[in-house]
Amino acid sequence: MKEGELVMLVDTKKRKYLIVLKKNSFFEFHKGKISHDDLLRKSPGEKIISSKGEELLILKPALFDFVLKKMKRISQVIYPKDIGQILILGDIFPGAKVLEAGTGSGALTCFLVRAVGEKGKVVSVDERKDMIETAKKNIETFYNKKVEEIKHLKLERANLKDVKEKEFDRVILDLPDPWNYLLKIKKVLKQGGILICWLPTVLQIFKLIEEVEKKFYKNFELQGIYETLQREWQKKGRSLRPKDLMVGHTGFLIIFYKIK
Repeated sequence: MKEGELVMLVDTKKRKYLIVLKKNSFFEFHKGKISHDDLLRKSPGEKIISSKGEELLILKPALFDFVLKKMKRISQVIYPKDIGQILILGDIFPGAKVLEAGTGSGALTCFLVRAVGEKGKVVSVDERKDMIETAKKNIETFYNKKVEEIKHLKLERANLKDVKEKEFDRVILDLPDPWNYLLKIKKVLKQGGILICWLPTVLQIFKLIEEVEKKFYKNFELQGIYETLQREWQKKGRSLRPKDLMVGHTGFLIIFYKIK
């Protein structure tokens, strides 16, 4: 492992701790402290003992661990369970050109960068300066490189209506009023491309579909409306049962095909 990389420590009670490795630093928690220098001499899959005798497993964190445990946020992020549905239902493929409007804290952006690969392109825009700055820091923390070095990512402070590029394979909107951008999407989304809208309430869904049915019925075909719930299970001794807490409603995905 190298300085600047993310590492995840898992204690005996399966609690996870994500840290960025830095020479001459220490990670401190309720069961003691651990030297970053000692971690830099270890490899993922090995174990390390804290100053108070707690044994921790060393792992490279998955991207979903980073989003849930480490990512800085100034707005509600899209949960990994919903990002998975976006990648599948939106058919995000290697080499795709994707426009994301509503960068937020950058959770979905991190997954899109990986999904399209170096032969694809992600253009992510947000009107708020603080959102763009937060997303930039999060992306750089996970990928351990400057945003400018990720050649297939363009992160920009802008309104969706000001985007100049066209011929996108996919457009993803995390905006409160996607119906106001349908004309713009019609112009920038490829024929046969997919529009994915992320909305938290049924009233927004209703308004969006009403607008499509009234003014854009020749341009967009509704593919489906989806809500994803996630329930985790646990094993304790001879018992196997659902955990007491689950990730319930977070939002809805509305999928359209551009047909003209």
